[in-house]
Amino acid sequence: MVLFFIIVCLMLVLTELIKGLSANGTPPVLQNYFWQMDLAYFMWSNIKIFRTILMIVIAYLFWQMTIEERSSVIILGIISLVLWGFIYWFFNHHWVGKKKFHLLKNPVYTTAINNKIADNEQIMGVNWNGVQKAYPISMLFYHHQVTDYIAGHPIWVTYCGLCRSGRVYDILIDGKPLELTLAGAVNYNAVFKDSTTGSWWRQEMGDAVKGKHKGKVLSDIPMEQMTLKDWLAKHPNSEVLQYDQAYAKKYEIRNAIMNYEASLPGWHMQKTPPLIIGIEINGKSKAYDWNQLQKKRIVIDLVANTPLLLLSSEDGASHFVYDRTVDGETLNFELNNSTLIDTNTQSLWNIYGRCIEGKFKGEELNIVQNYQQFIRAWIKFHPDSTYYSF
Repeated sequence: MVLFFIIVCLMLVLTELIKGLSANGTPPVLQNYFWQMDLAYFMWSNIKIFRTILMIVIAYLFWQMTIEERSSVIILGIISLVLWGFIYWFFNHHWVGKKKFHLLKNPVYTTAINNKIADNEQIMGVNWNGVQKAYPISMLFYHHQVTDYIAGHPIWVTYCGLCRSGRVYDILIDGKPLELTLAGAVNYNAVFKDSTTGSWWRQEMGDAVKGKHKGKVLSDIPMEQMTLKDWLAKHPNSEVLQYDQAYAKKYEIRNAIMNYEASLPGWHMQKTPPLIIGIEINGKSKAYDWNQLQKKRIVIDLVANTPLLLLSSEDGASHFVYDRTVDGETLNFELNNSTLIDTNTQSLWNIYGRCIEGKFKGEELNIVQNYQQFIRAWIKFHPDSTYYSF
């Protein structure tokens, strides 16, 4: 009886610990296994049942013991319950997504004239349905998400700090916008839970992997990542999301971290994973070393029969990816400081994809959806990706 009591007390503590670690504070070794998602969802969905059963068993075993047996286990029982209580509090009221990273409740947007966000800050920019908006990544890094409306349509702007990936999705499902809260991190990627069905959604892919909505995939909304300075040069009428002063220090710390990581040299030469620019077209994916692109500044390539132009700004802080096709003609480019020259017609273009002089004056290159993120996350979700050789 005593042995069973000890085993069940340990099971209660271990079960709570596994539940917490499966999606919060997960050891790196566990992040690499595909079954982490199955384990996390199973534990989070059934933890109340486990707690109830194990506590009933503990109480029953204690009740069935003799006075002597009770005396021998009471200290261990108290220690086990205290330890369980601490783990429960830690992973449910402290180290958990919705508690650690607060939602942005009252977003404030301004035009460039009234903007107070620094010009050199990285943003995710959306140009959709004739509306342009910029979202500082330092804010998204902390909040992980912002739900917004463009032309009355709900969009979901997300950023995962573990994989440094930004995504924007259409969250209208079955005629209603999803309400999502951060559940935790699985496979180095943020996982969100919708309030209606409890389904789990992956930030990187925009797909529901568990729950009622399993198999559904959110539609991408076009976005670009660059400095605010470059975004406003490209879209001067854009609105800009402003800092919530209650979290200003958290934004500044995360901005400093991002700037440091983006400046690290080398491919696989440092503990912090290297950054890449990832592109996926018609099921074909390819990655470009961010550090090397900064140095070379221009790459001409072809992915899934789409002619690509990749650019880095002169200061190395912004990047741009375009389709090189204009009026059915595939153009080739050379870069002179911040001016592009298409060698087909000698027309001049700026790095924002606009022709400023020559045959195609007034034309714009179409952007190609791309993502700047850690290579480990890109490999995890795009295992068949190829890599550009510089």
